[in-house]
Formats: sequence, C-alpha cells, structure tokens
Amino acid sequence: WWRPRPAAPTVTLAPALTLSPTPSPVYRLPSREDSRSVYPSLPTVTPPAPGEPTVPAEALAMRAAPTATPGAPPTLTPLPTPIATFTLIPTPTPVLSSGHDDVLMIDIPAGEFIMGSASNDADQRGWECVTSTHNSANCTFPDESPQLIVNLPAFKIDQVPVTNARYQTCVQAQVCNPVPAISSASGIPEDYAQNATYNDYPVRNLTWYDAVTYCGWVGKRLPTEEEWEKAARGTEGISYPWGNTWNAEYLTPQFSAVGTHISGASPYGVLDMLSETGEWTSTPYHIYPGNYDYRLPVRSDVPYNTASSFVVRGRSILASYYHWVTARSIASPGREYPATFRCVQGQTPPPTLDESLVHINLPTMPSPADTVDLTEMVYIPEGAFVMGYNEPYIDSRGNNERANAMPAHSVYLDAFYIDRYEVTYTEYVNFLNTLGGNELSCNGFNCARVRRPDASSSFADIHILVEDGRYSPEPGYEKLPADHVSWYGATAYCAWVGKRLPTEAEWEKAARGTDARLFPWGNQWDPRGATEDVHIPGSQAINVSPYGVYDMLGNRVEWVADWYAEDYYFFSPFYNPTGPSAGEDRVLRSLGGGPDLSGQPRFGLPSRLWETPNSSLGGFRCAYTPGQD
Repeated sequence: WWRPRPAAPTVTLAPALTLSPTPSPVYRLPSREDSRSVYPSLPTVTPPAPGEPTVPAEALAMRAAPTATPGAPPTLTPLPTPIATFTLIPTPTPVLSSGHDDVLMIDIPAGEFIMGSASNDADQRGWECVTSTHNSANCTFPDESPQLIVNLPAFKIDQVPVTNARYQTCVQAQVCNPVPAISSASGIPEDYAQNATYNDYPVRNLTWYDAVTYCGWVGKRLPTEEEWEKAARGTEGISYPWGNTWNAEYLTPQFSAVGTHISGASPYGVLDMLSETGEWTSTPYHIYPGNYDYRLPVRSDVPYNTASSFVVRGRSILASYYHWVTARSIASPGREYPATFRCVQGQTPPPTLDESLVHINLPTMPSPADTVDLTEMVYIPEGAFVMGYNEPYIDSRGNNERANAMPAHSVYLDAFYIDRYEVTYTEYVNFLNTLGGNELSCNGFNCARVRRPDASSSFADIHILVEDGRYSPEPGYEKLPADHVSWYGATAYCAWVGKRLPTEAEWEKAARGTDARLFPWGNQWDPRGATEDVHIPGSQAINVSPYGVYDMLGNRVEWVADWYAEDYYFFSPFYNPTGPSAGEDRVLRSLGGGPDLSGQPRFGLPSRLWETPNSSLGGFRCAYTPGQD
C-alpha cells in the first residue's frame, strides 16, 4: 500500500454514536407525505456537532424552518406510465394428424437435468472465440447462462432429424409447403430436396411454421428448447452430446446423411444433436431466469407469446469447441432458415421455462466480515445540513442543468461512518477472487466489466483483467479507484466488508459539510482541483471535504444507494431520506468539472447523475452505521 494502515479497531467504536431523539432506520422507505410530523420531539434548530464546520446563517434559517424551499414548488404531475405494446405470435393453424412417420423415437425419462452454462464458462469461451476468429458476431454466449436445474415430464424424441424423403410425403399429401430453392452459394446442390440421392439427408431451408406443420401432421410437435437440451446432453451438464472433450469428427457437417455420425450420440442415444446448421425448437427466444447481463439487448419483461424470434439449438457455426451444446441461435419464424428439425411426443411441458425451473446455480455470495475496519473511515456526526443547489445553471439552450438537484432543502441525518477513500482496483479484485467470478455473480447481476489481457483496443478502458479464472488489476492501476463497477457490484462489495452503500444524503453531507459549499474546499473554483484526471485516492490535498473525506468531486463517479427520481427533492423527507421506493435508475454522485468560460461554476458537489443499476459505469465507497443489519 502507498499509505500506512494502522491496526483496525474491532471492539470499541469511537467516537460513540449519539442517537437522534427519535431513532429512525437508515433504509426507511420514503413517501410524498411530509414525514417530519413523525418526529415531534426533535429540536427545530440543531447546533453544530463537535468538529462540524461553522453553519452559515442561511443554513440555520433552513434548519429553523425545514419546510421552507426557495419559491413555491410546482405541482407534481405523475408521468404517465408507458404501456408496452407487443404483437402476438400468430398461432399456426392446427394440422390434422393424418400422416405417418416410422422413424425411431428415443425415450427421455422424467426428472431434473442441468440446463445452460455457468456464466464464467460462457464468458471465457466467448473471449477465446473472439481472440481466435476475430468474429465477435458468432462469439457471444451470455444468453446461455446462468446454469439452471430444470424438471421435465417424460417424452419421446426422434433419434434423427426429419429427412427430405419424410418431409416430401407431407408435401405430396398437400399439407406441407414445398421446400424452397436452395442457393448454390450454400454449397448444397440446387436439387437437394428433390434428388433421391439425398433422401436420407436432413430437410432444410424451411420456416419455423413449416416445421410445426410437419410435426403436427405426423401426430407430434416441435420440442421445446429445454426438451431439446436434455435429449442432447443428459442430466449431468456435459459440454457436447458425446462428453466434455471436443472432437471435430463427431460434429455433423451440414451436408451428410442423418444418423451417420454414431460417435456423436448423446447419453440417450440421440444422433446429430450438434451440427453446422442447428435445429428449430418451439420456444420463443427469451433470456434465462436470473440472467441480467448488461450485454443482452432483449428485455426480460417481453412475454413469451410475443417474442419475435424462435430458438435454434445445436448449431456450431464455426465448427469448433467454442459452441457447446448449450449455445443458442435465433431466427424469425417466417424466415427460410438452413436449420433442420426433429419432432417429439409426450406431455407438453409448461409454456415458460420459469415454470419448469427448480434452481438457478449462481455463485454463493461470501459471508460478510465479522468486524468492520474503521481505520480508513470518517465519522460524520448527526445533525442537519443543506442539500441541493440554491441557484440554477442555465446553459446556452436555456436548460437548467441543476434542475434535478433543486430546490435546496434541509436534511437531518443520524450519525454514520463513510470511507475516507474510494475503493481501489486492488481491493475490488480481491472481492472478485473471493467471489469466484464476476459475470452474474453479484446477487444474480453483473458485478463489473473485465477483459482478457489480449483483448482488442476497444476494451482499453477496462482495467480489471481475468485469465484462467483469476482476476488482477492491470499493471499501473492497482492503487487507482475501481471503475466499470455496476450498482449491484458495488452493493455486493460493501456487504462483503460488512458495510453498505451510502445514501445520497449521506454522501452529500460527507462531501460538503453543513455550510452548503459547492466544492470540497469552498465556493470558489480552484484550478488545483483538476478533477477530470483520475488519480490515486487522497493524492489531491485540496480535494478533501470538511470532514476529511477525499476525492468527492471527480476522480470516479460514485454509486449511492438511492433510486433516482428527477423531482425527488420537492418531496424528500427531512429525516434520513433514502430516495424513492422504486425506479429504473440509481443515483451516481461526484460529477467533476470546473467553471464555464464566464467563470460560473457549472457542476459541483450537489450535482446528480443517474444510470441503470446493471450498467457498469462507476466507482464507489462504502458507509457504515454500527448496529446496522
């Protein structure tokens, strides 16, 4: 360490905390009702606690009349809740079960099986694939995680995909659509579907609807995604149908007769389950339960019956070890697609994967520390302070850039501790290594963005490296404050060290004291506080708050505990505000930057940012109240 760390106190917490006249929990849910009436015994004016900065007259006036705000607050009109509209997937016309298909079917017993991949496995394969092929479009596997335990009823599945000959019987019965012409660029003969030479080859270039029609005609149905995977890998979660070791000779190439690659059989004896083309399933594309990966563009609230694409399974487009049998592809149901298909019989499983789910295999969060190290924490005494801006900042377009941090208002906080410095890369990496990973590991969400040492230059701003399952700071960044951490990752780290994220009000009081200053050093910009440059925490002597907390202006933007609402300051409670009870974004503080060209301060300590909690955007520091849960 670049700075000495004295021994941590573990028994006596000094100074002792003095409870407010009526204690309140730190994480009490706020409401739009004025909560001050709940605390009638609190004094209207609180003198500065020992060690607090001198309180200016305007702040004392706000304490004496905590309901006062600059001007009349506007009438709050709730924003209309947007109603998502979805287009239902057309239901295929039921087909009379009048056909016949004498293909051998394999019994798949009822019970549980392992579905999907551990998130770290999927991420590792993705990076290896991109590094080797430079084809990122075919090397993204986060949607096959997390690993699940799923329970299915018994069913039967075709041992091999539907062949040209079998499909042609449905065409001749005038039930199925003819196979469209196949482009010569595909490497497949143009008469592939009609030439008897290829009768035993899998039919391809059909739409999802064509596959559904055929299976219905022979008294069967398309398998669900989970049925397909269980038939392909058994119950133990193997990587390929034949086991855990890659063998290119076991893969079914796109131009070969069905059932000819016996060595690639699944544990149940199902053939051709991993090929260069893949197979249609009946499942609309949806992310797995428990997957909140920041890279997935598909919304988790899209209903299953409105998804625009269907899952294709068993496709190893690069014919390489990267594509485990868990890999997922997608295609529009009306698109002619090179995938093959097979049919199943048996009790139809629940319509969504959530209903078959038994367990989500996520890394276990490490136990929090038994004692809290207070040597690098600062004690913030109880009392009131001024929160928010008094004056607007009007930009060149007439917008008030401080609107979401107005009006200034008085807030009373119980005593608490806050970290003197931001959490560094070294400290956060120690947490990741204890956790055993970063992807989807922080209570089911992504902890932080990381990269491989040989990643492309587009990842140059990511300074947490991962190699062989171990994490380390990029050389030269060990003592710098961690960045690209999600709100979930920050919350999980603080819990690991026995602390929590500070509330927005706690963060601001620790940053500016009780005299409503704009910057840690006062109200006038000082060029020595050049906050755009990232620096070692504590190395800027001027960037220290009245309480002795460093780097609260700039360096890294910092997550706090609160949900974000643009108008929250109009109805924030007086005592221990904790932000709205719900929302879409979380608050970030510590927006750096000096004055504009006219010398007017543009941003300061009260400025607020917001971002979705799963975005890996900022850094953080922790807070602590003795006796907290």
